[in-house]
Amino acid sequence: MAFEIKYSQEAISHDTHTHTYYELLYVLHGEVTMTIRGRDYACPAGSLVFLNPFDDHASRPVALPYRRYYLLIPQTQLKAFHNDVLLLSVFRYHGDQFPYVIQTGAMKRRFDQYFSMLLTAWQEGGQYTDTRIEALMTLILTDAQALRPDMFTPANQLSFLPIQDILNELDATFDGPFSLEKLAKKYHVSPNCMSSHFRRSVGLSPMQYVTQSRLSRAKLLLQHSELSIAGVAQQCGYPDVSNFVRRFRLQFECTPLQYRQRSKEHA
Repeated sequence: MAFEIKYSQEAISHDTHTHTYYELLYVLHGEVTMTIRGRDYACPAGSLVFLNPFDDHASRPVALPYRRYYLLIPQTQLKAFHNDVLLLSVFRYHGDQFPYVIQTGAMKRRFDQYFSMLLTAWQEGGQYTDTRIEALMTLILTDAQALRPDMFTPANQLSFLPIQDILNELDATFDGPFSLEKLAKKYHVSPNCMSSHFRRSVGLSPMQYVTQSRLSRAKLLLQHSELSIAGVAQQCGYPDVSNFVRRFRLQFECTPLQYRQRSKEHA
């Protein structure tokens, strides 16, 4: 199973950044303030924090020792953890009003054990590693859903379309041309039907989702590569550089070059 789980007790802060993967943070001891999409969330011991690849976030420990587990799940590997669309829905893009944090409360000791066992399974490996990890993720997600069902997509909003498969496909091909008509045809529905069901499940239209993926990837390349602006645009599905710059400025209120310069200043 292609993912990472890590344990850390370093008391370090992280400036605002994004990932190309889903992240699940579990605070074991201490407390951290997470700033997600510009809003602060207090995360004491026992907090679960669910982040998707579009979420700008930063962290600042406020009570030590700050010890935590965190899972890093590639976008195309999310379905490998579970086939239950409802349970996986907590990771998807939800917009500004999503609460992001679940307090485990009286169940903290149980989650402590889950994450300890998850790290051990990942480190030890072996023939049944994937089976053990999937079983533990099922326990984590079902207990999280019982605590905060409002953070998971209600059953009446689930689609007959395989939304996670569609998301995986879009995540794997976002750097190429996008056609709603071709996507809809592949799943034997009309473009309007595809767009309606996708928006209801994900909170964005397919094109908006692709745009978010492209621009999130662009931010990472601007921060961590020496590619020219034209090269970044090309790798993110924008053969027209001026179109890329216009969309980037519209989304982030700065040009790609300005974003790169600011990132270097804060490095």
